[in-house]
Amino acid sequence: MIASQIMIIERRRPRYPRRGPSCLMVLVFVLGAVLGMYVIGNAEEVRDAIIPTPTIEPTRTATEYATSAALYERDGELENAITAYETAINLEPNKIEFYMPLIQLLTETEQPQAALEWSEKAVVLAADNDRVWSAVASAHIANADRLAETSDPVSADLQYTEAINAAERAIELNPENAEAYAYMGTALSRLGLERIAEAQERAAWAVELAPESPEARRALANVFEQLGQYDNAINEYMIALDFNPNSTDLRIDLAYLFFFTERRQEAILTLQEVTELDPSNADAFDGLGYFYFVLGQYPRAEESAYQAVMLDPEMTRAHAHLGAAYFKQFKYDSAIEELELAIEAYGDVSQANSTYFNMLGLAYYYQSRCDDAEPMFEKVLLSVEPDSIPEANALEGLELCRQAQLGGTGQ
Repeated sequence: MIASQIMIIERRRPRYPRRGPSCLMVLVFVLGAVLGMYVIGNAEEVRDAIIPTPTIEPTRTATEYATSAALYERDGELENAITAYETAINLEPNKIEFYMPLIQLLTETEQPQAALEWSEKAVVLAADNDRVWSAVASAHIANADRLAETSDPVSADLQYTEAINAAERAIELNPENAEAYAYMGTALSRLGLERIAEAQERAAWAVELAPESPEARRALANVFEQLGQYDNAINEYMIALDFNPNSTDLRIDLAYLFFFTERRQEAILTLQEVTELDPSNADAFDGLGYFYFVLGQYPRAEESAYQAVMLDPEMTRAHAHLGAAYFKQFKYDSAIEELELAIEAYGDVSQANSTYFNMLGLAYYYQSRCDDAEPMFEKVLLSVEPDSIPEANALEGLELCRQAQLGGTGQ
């Protein structure tokens, strides 16, 4: 048995005895040596034959980049559109027609400071172009809105005034410039009811000059909203969307009107549509967070506000809304973190933002930090209207801290 097993595993002997290299191996060696000598002697020719000559990509022109930008804008890819317009301008900085759509896109995407920087360059390049001054007006309005949201009304009013001046300059150059009238109407409406009659006159004239202009319709909607004529405002927004169905700004403005006229399901659905059209739109997520908060759906409010903060960490109101959602769910540490960011950005207390100062004070109180809470309540008392809800809440907060300190539980 052992012998038979050995027979099975033995290696077969070679058919011929091994007496040195075969003829075939010798031939291969000789051919390889000859080929090697040829390659060495003709290195350049061989390299050119083996390595293909790289093909230089054709350089795109500024006009082609601008065309791409317009297509990106049509498809709602606004950041790509901005990049393409900036590239077009870098290639041909004297082409003024590239500046206006770029400035408009920057205002729409809430980058007003960048819009103002490009506006200044456009004015230097073409100070006699009415469309340039219209773009400047829109940039000032966007910047003013940003300042108003961060409780800097004085600076905001100065920016609205700058917008009016720029619009007036555009109208001097071209009395038929409907957008200039629209921007003037919008800026005037932001300055308060004492200027609302002027605002309505300018906005109505903008619609008269260009009935299909979304900006004209939006300006008139803003006026109606200030006057409390909400049905008329909604109608103007709807008409504006007919002419510019891809505008996320118009949809967001319309959603807020729906919400505050008790059409709340429509408001939420409208903002959800915006997030589907533009998943990077922080304003839409922040709006959803605010709507859910008002409706008492705090987990959903937290989810939406958190998304807004992730998309735009500089958005003050998103931090405020997220902090409020945390607060309502008793997540005081997280609430304090977000509300402190909001309060720092707000700076001063106003009637509109006083809720967040009071809420931060209460969060401090619930964490046994009355030494931090009391200054919040005191700031509110110094700034809000007498006999108002914010004043009552601040007084209640101070009383809670007083009782806690008397009982030895406060700090």
